Amino acid sequence: MRRRLLPLVILAILSLAIAAIAADKVPPRTNDGRNVYRTEAVRAYVEGFEGAFPPAGWLQTITNPAYTWVQDFATPFEGAAAAYVPWQAGIPQDEALSFVYTINSAANEDHLIFATEGSMYWAANANFTVEVDGVEVYNFLNEFTAGNWIWDLVDVDLSAYDGQTVTIAFIYAGDDGADHYFDAVAIDEGSPPPPPPPANDLCENAIDLREQGLTDFVVDLCLAANDYSALSGGCTGYTSTGKDLVYKIFLGLGETITASMQGTHDAALWLVTDCADAANTCVVGADATVSEGYETITYVAPAAGWFYMIVDGYGTDSCSLTTVSIDAPVSNEDASWSDVKSMYR
Repeated sequence: MRRRLLPLVILAILSLAIAAIAADKVPPRTNDGRNVYRTEAVRAYVEGFEGAFPPAGWLQTITNPAYTWVQDFATPFEGAAAAYVPWQAGIPQDEALSFVYTINSAANEDHLIFATEGSMYWAANANFTVEVDGVEVYNFLNEFTAGNWIWDLVDVDLSAYDGQTVTIAFIYAGDDGADHYFDAVAIDEGSPPPPPPPANDLCENAIDLREQGLTDFVVDLCLAANDYSALSGGCTGYTSTGKDLVYKIFLGLGETITASMQGTHDAALWLVTDCADAANTCVVGADATVSEGYETITYVAPAAGWFYMIVDGYGTDSCSLTTVSIDAPVSNEDASWSDVKSMYR
């Protein structure tokens, strides 16, 4: 977590932050937070934990029988089930599920694909790793960036093992961590490319908020690219190298607009006057919270013109399913509620 200004404020909210973190040891029991888009690829091997558990041909290594890998039907990545391990404090866990496979790159069997989700914070206590013949090829704590309890699809290149019969192991080990999942294990030609970014990934295709009548809406920033970044110490206070989408609105002289956003990533929201020079034409921005926090901007137009709102994030390529709320622009003159509503008809 990055250091913020106003340390007294931080100390005041520390107890609330700790409570929020502690709650993250057990995920929401829903799969709505998936962060990836998978279409059918060439699957030489696939295991989705839909049948017997552990699956046929898989070996389960158990050190803590009451807290080891089990079949879970509440939050699968795809299908009806996933592999799930609950956390425990005070008794170490070292729980593994593994299978043996012969890699054949000529048959496009050179990538290990799987989905996983968990808590990035608690992984420092009990981590999820993947090994091929005892060599670590994936480390959740070091490599996961999607956000707490958001499914992410992992692609591990196995071409170095071409022609070899290897043991692939999925391991949860440590003490006092958090619940963890993995699902949709496949060996195939690689993960299919994600869908193209939305049209409003770039300023020239910014969505007109008034024209579309947008007031409260949800966007998936993980579909976008990282195209724009605020300046360090600028209108948001920090750089914003997360994935971003752009919206535009025409404001008359003296009109006020208020907008807010919230996602599971460290959100950033900023308003600019020139998309060709976004970083240097920011007029207002917000990046006062971290993950799960609300970012809000309010701006009074000093002159009539177009303004571009960039829905963004602080960390490199950070993103999440994000809720955006727009208050209907209100002029500096008295306006009735019916006048405000008419702007969105």
